Amino acid sequence: MDHSFKWQGRYDGEGEAHLRIHQVVNTSQHATYAFIGFSSDEGVKRNKGRVGAADAPDLIRAQLANLPVHQPVTIADLGTVVCDSGKLETAQAELADQVERCLKQGMKPIVLGGGHEVAFGSFSGLFQYIQNHEPNKKIGIINFDAHFDLREADQVTSGTPFLNAATLSAQHQQEFHYLCIGVAKHSNTKILFETADRLNSTYIYDDELQQKNVENIILKIQKFIGKVDYLYITVDLDVFSASIAPGVSAPAVKGVDLSVFDPLLEAIKETGKIKVFDVAECNPRFDLDSRTAKLAAYIIFNYIFD
Repeated sequence: MDHSFKWQGRYDGEGEAHLRIHQVVNTSQHATYAFIGFSSDEGVKRNKGRVGAADAPDLIRAQLANLPVHQPVTIADLGTVVCDSGKLETAQAELADQVERCLKQGMKPIVLGGGHEVAFGSFSGLFQYIQNHEPNKKIGIINFDAHFDLREADQVTSGTPFLNAATLSAQHQQEFHYLCIGVAKHSNTKILFETADRLNSTYIYDDELQQKNVENIILKIQKFIGKVDYLYITVDLDVFSASIAPGVSAPAVKGVDLSVFDPLLEAIKETGKIKVFDVAECNPRFDLDSRTAKLAAYIIFNYIFD
């Protein structure tokens, strides 16, 4: 684990009304939330995408640092899992152990990616926790993403995490519950749709994600959530338009608008079932004016605060 990031930022004065996130991180023994970085773009590289996402965790932290604290909150920063020498499987296993440890201590992990290979590490951590502590609970995955990430490949990549999760679930005779929100027809091959259908996945197309449809989409999401006990939420930043998320491996031509995303995340949050949350595919190498890192921080801020 890399612990080199220093939490610092603007200081406006004493008292709760002036607080910013950098002033509350690592100030409590028993935190509610825990940041875990995942510095990897090995999965993107294997998937023949644009590398650079390994640099994201600290840049997201830097954008979080100055955001205001609107209600009492305790946050621990557990450092960053680093994928060294292309050893992605080792890094995913280390992340899974960190996520499980957080859950055992009653903290809610927020993982800062990194390529979307982060998802298999995040999911595995929740899966291990449930296997070891609450074996009768069912996990639901909600992935905000233009891509299914259900590719078949000889090794894990940023395009395989949910097929890897389906395989792990099957190995333990567990049902696989997967909802992908923002799927772009032009970004997924026919075989990916066939795989999604074979696995009984639920999916919502990007062109359905309009303000006039928000209530119907929330009903669809609630129906999915009703079948499970705990949720793993993952936000691939390439689900958003390239205008607000230019710094990703695969920028979206179309993308989802925040005016639709925000109420969907709020509705998911209100169920109280979220156990693990991550953001993925922030790629600072292609970012403009830190727009994508700011977007990641904004999403995390809205997850933490009411």
